[in-house]
Amino acid sequence: MKSENNSFINPLIEWFESNKRDFSWRRPGLSPFQLLMAEIMLQKTGANQVENLFTEFIKKYPDASSILSMKDEELEEFLHPLGLFKRRARDIKKTAQLILEKDNVVPNTRKELMELPGVGNYIANAVLCFAFKKPVPIVDANVGRVMRRFFSFPVKSAPSRDKSLLERMGEILPEKKARDFNLALLDFAALVCLPRKPRCDECPISGSCDYFLK
Repeated sequence: MKSENNSFINPLIEWFESNKRDFSWRRPGLSPFQLLMAEIMLQKTGANQVENLFTEFIKKYPDASSILSMKDEELEEFLHPLGLFKRRARDIKKTAQLILEKDNVVPNTRKELMELPGVGNYIANAVLCFAFKKPVPIVDANVGRVMRRFFSFPVKSAPSRDKSLLERMGEILPEKKARDFNLALLDFAALVCLPRKPRCDECPISGSCDYFLK
């Protein structure tokens, strides 16, 4: 782990401090429910698209009860720019209803979170990490790409459900800096380790990267 700290973890966190993306759902003061809404809105959707709507959304509908007071058509119209708006609206409304039935408390275990509509491994772990400060890895296709390139780690076609990858990320994850590390990986994959034409000349970890060295 020490070598990984020196060649992978620490350089990424240091890079993140100077290069982090500023999104409204990353700012302090949001409730677990609002962070859950952000993750549902981000599913299969670009972060910049969600940024255009999220602040207005939580201002108008800050909690589960306010969402249930909306007409279905109103919610669908609001979410229309994100795509998948009918399914997303259905999931958000059903989630709000289930949370109100749980005494208006967002679950803080993976099992309970994954019982909510549309919530899989990625969203569950994102909520646990960002809303409840739990040291859990966040794994998606972008994280899988970084791991495959840097470590030559064999990543399956659905990284968020790849048990071997999740276990490996759990081993790497720095417990005291889990949030920063998870966000660093997401931003690094979005800004530097791109799917096509990765910016290896800007990469803080290229000196130890299998992909670059090959």
